[in-house]
Formats: sequence, structure tokens, C-alpha cells
Amino acid sequence: MDMNHRSIWRTGLAGLLAGLVLGGAAASAHAGGIITYGETSLGVNEEGHLNFFGEGPGGGLTYGVFRAGVGDAISPGCLCEGWGVSADTSGGSFSTWASIDNGGIGNISGGSFGVSGNQALSNVQSSVLPMDIRHNFGPSLAADVFQVSVTLTNTSATESLSNVTYRRSMDWDVPPSTFNEYVTHRGVEANLVSNGGNVLYASDNGFAYSSPLNPAGQILGGTVNTDFTDSGPADHGSVFDFSFGTLAPGESRSFNIFYGSAPDEAGALDRLNTLNADVYSLGQSFPNAESGEPATFLFAFGGVGGVAPGATEEVPVLPFVTGPGEFTFIDPTPRLWFDPPFAEGFEYEVIGGEFLEVMVPSAAFGFGPLDVLVGGMIVATLDPGENYLFGPGVTNFSIVGFTLDTAAPGFATAFPTFLDFTPGVTSMSMTAILSVPAVPEPSEWALMLAGLGVVAWSTRRRKPAVPA
Repeated sequence: MDMNHRSIWRTGLAGLLAGLVLGGAAASAHAGGIITYGETSLGVNEEGHLNFFGEGPGGGLTYGVFRAGVGDAISPGCLCEGWGVSADTSGGSFSTWASIDNGGIGNISGGSFGVSGNQALSNVQSSVLPMDIRHNFGPSLAADVFQVSVTLTNTSATESLSNVTYRRSMDWDVPPSTFNEYVTHRGVEANLVSNGGNVLYASDNGFAYSSPLNPAGQILGGTVNTDFTDSGPADHGSVFDFSFGTLAPGESRSFNIFYGSAPDEAGALDRLNTLNADVYSLGQSFPNAESGEPATFLFAFGGVGGVAPGATEEVPVLPFVTGPGEFTFIDPTPRLWFDPPFAEGFEYEVIGGEFLEVMVPSAAFGFGPLDVLVGGMIVATLDPGENYLFGPGVTNFSIVGFTLDTAAPGFATAFPTFLDFTPGVTSMSMTAILSVPAVPEPSEWALMLAGLGVVAWSTRRRKPAVPA
């Protein structure tokens, strides 16, 4: 990235990202940083690809996907992890990409990067496409697993981009049998474009060139566009191409990448289940494919099953975990479904804007009536699927009164809420309420609402139309 174009990525999240700085900028011409979550560390370069040299839990080394006490699973031998985006315009087909050994940096004109704690935020612009490519790294809802929230935005005011394709590839080099590992792919067949998903191509060629305009190829037979288990042992990895169709002027498409580790295969599968991953790759050392010990590494994707994150309550936007019971959404998009884990209640807050609407999940999620509080007072009680429109000036509110129907399988750890807010919100947080305090009854506070500017909305309840 051109140093003249680099600027620090900023948000209004005062506490967590107050110390955001260019990782490594003072020491080298190429910025990056090491981020750690539990037993997993990632080395993130400023363009959003992995394999960065720096000081971390294992000392000074190149970090790709590192597990404490085990080692790094992708940096030995080939620094091949990377990404690429291609699209068609009126002038032809073009691509932008970033890797170290799989094609270097191609067609990036500028952008911004920052590291703070266990988050890394990369935003770059293509020099050949009207496209902004954002990779936000942070702790996921699963232990030892990072979530990478990827957003592709068509920055043109007039021209659509067609055949938008995103590639992510990496070479597994799993210790202690570096260059001789087992690879597993799951979810590929179910999420192929031909089956209504976004998977255009998948194989075990972790050495594939990062630009999607180059054929990805394969290493071993039986790995193209199919699910497979414990392929190998061999020196191979994974490459995934995702097709996102057409982006209209100003339109964005988001999805998630997950990079992490677990002490064994059962632990990795449990983490993937928590994250509701659509597609995943496992890397395991020889000869331990059955148990996955001493570590199973994972590389997965969410929101690539044909439905973008947040479009439905079943496929919500997932948060970063910024502390015990604290969940954060960076640069959130309004009018989507957002989902933290289940708790007794949640306090919601936005920075850089105001809330406009909240909708609670449908009866399928097994929740009873829920109270919406503003300023500590009940302003609405919502049955499943109902919404509430806020008055002006509301930057935080709470939802309490959870009565979970335990007969509703699969939803005990989820609470999606549909949220609308004004443009310009830089961050949104949800803080779990584990002990719900008593709140005033309507008869006690009706006359007080005028001072909060919510009288006109205090009894508004209606069954909404499907969110636009």
C-alpha cells in the first residue's frame, strides 16, 4: 500500500479503539500486526492478508494462524495466504489481490489500516475497479477463533459491477508434520452456486494465485467442488471462490471468514457449530487425522449460503466479542438482523447516530413478550415478531423479560434483533444483562415520559411488514 495514501482507520468507539495506531509503520514500510484471542494468534498485513513477521506469543516469527504450544499452521515454507476480488465492468474483467507468495499485491491504490488490542482493521481501494474492500478482524463468539468481517462495496455512482467474485486461499503446513497434513472440506456441495449458495469453486490448492481471474486448479484428485474427509497426507491447503453476482452502484455485500484453532477435532467442530459456518476447511497433522491432536486448525466462511448476513433472522450479523458479555459491531449497516448470544437481557448503544427501530425475533425462536426500556423505563412490550419505533435522540436502550421456550430446538444461544438507525453509526454495542433489575410500571412513569421525548411512542405496538 502506498504510504502516502495510508491513514489510520477510525471509529467512534471511544474506549476500545482509542489507541488505534499503524502496526509496524514506524519500523518498516509495510504495516501489519499480531492479534491474539485465547490460544490463537494471527499475523495480519495492512492489505488484509495473513503471514506477518513480528513479536508475538511465540517470539519473533512470521505469524499466519498460530496456536500457543503447537506452532504456526500456514507460514512454514510458503507465505501463500491471500485474497482477491474480480468483477466485470463495461471496460472488461479486472481484479485486485493481496498475498505475499501467491502473486504479491496487485491493483491496490490506497487505503487504511490499524491495530488495537485483538482487532485489526484493513480497508483498501482497487485501482482498476470502483470497489472498496474491507476486512475487519476481531474475536468471534467461539473460543480461539477470529472472525473476519469482509465487505465489498461498489463505489461507483453510475456503473454496476457484474460477476463479482472473491477468492481466499491458504496452504496448510500443520505442525508437527509440516508439509504433510490432512485436509477436510465440508459444506462445499450444499453451498455451490448451482444449489443456491455462493461457492463457485473449491479445491485443496493452497498455492493458487490470489486473483480470481487465474484458474485455481487442485493438488490431489477428488477435491474440486466437493466435500472430502482427511485428504492426504500431502502438502496442500484450500482455495475458495465465492460468486456474489451483481453489485449495483453504492451496493455492498458482506460475509464472514473464520480463522482459528482447537486442541482436537471435536473442539474445532464445536466451534464451527457455534459460529454456524456454511463452509469450512480443517488442517490436521500426520498421523492424527482421527483425533486432530495436538491441534486442529480451521478456515471457514459464514454468510455464503446464498443469504447475506443480516438479511434474515436465521442468518444474522455476528458480533466481535470485546469482553465478558460485551459484543461489538464495527461500521454496522442499518436495517439488518444482529445476533449476540442468549442472556437475560441486553443493553444496546450506538456511537455516531441514533436508533430508529427495533424488532424482536419471531415465534420460531421461542421467546415470550419482551420489554423495551429507554432511560430505565418501559416504553413498549413486544410479542414475537413485533417492532417498536423510537422517538428522536435515542442512542441506547435495553430489552428485558426473556422467557425462553426450551422446546424450541437450536435457539437457546441466539437472540437476533432487527435494528434500524441513522446513517453514520461507527459502532454498535450490545452488553448482556445477567441480572434484570425491577423497572417502573406504566402508572408510575407515564407523566415522566414527556421529559424524555417518548410520549408519542410509549404505547406503539404493531405487527410489521417484512423488513426492506
